[in-house]
Amino acid sequence: MNETRLILQMKKGKTSALESIIEMYTPYVSTIIRNALRGYISGEDLEELTADVFLSLWKHAEDINSDHLSGYLASIARTNALNYMRKNVVVMENIEDKVIVADENVEDETVERELSEVIKDVIMKLPDKEREVMLRFYYYGQKISEISDDMGMNTSTVKTKLHRSRKVLRSELEKRGYGYEEN
Repeated sequence: MNETRLILQMKKGKTSALESIIEMYTPYVSTIIRNALRGYISGEDLEELTADVFLSLWKHAEDINSDHLSGYLASIARTNALNYMRKNVVVMENIEDKVIVADENVEDETVERELSEVIKDVIMKLPDKEREVMLRFYYYGQKISEISDDMGMNTSTVKTKLHRSRKVLRSELEKRGYGYEEN
């Protein structure tokens, strides 16, 4: 059965249409969530977040454009994943991979671990929006325009939040003795 027909049936309250959509799109939705969370999610939570996407689809069936079902599902899945990340601070244990490059020297590794902990601490103390912007930009590699669209902000606001957050991070690193050395 084609998607347009399934959506029309779902809008009429037919649960069999929703069941067909779930069967068709569960792998797609769960992959988006898993990728958004970079594997930092249990199987049970992944199933729950995936089910929440389809529950949202059912609740908002009237708003769905039949030509964009996969995009609609992807948007809900990414939003649910980001909300999960905010609630569970999932990415922080691995942010050092993006900020610090590993070195074979044990002393350097120790310093890097300490620095990573300082960075995590500072980022976790940022206001929610600034923290989310930093994580999206540096951890997820999102462009400023994508962050702006996803978070409903002007691009200049996103740039300002990044600038302020970097300034706070730099200041805190300098306070803790991780300043720049001049040659």
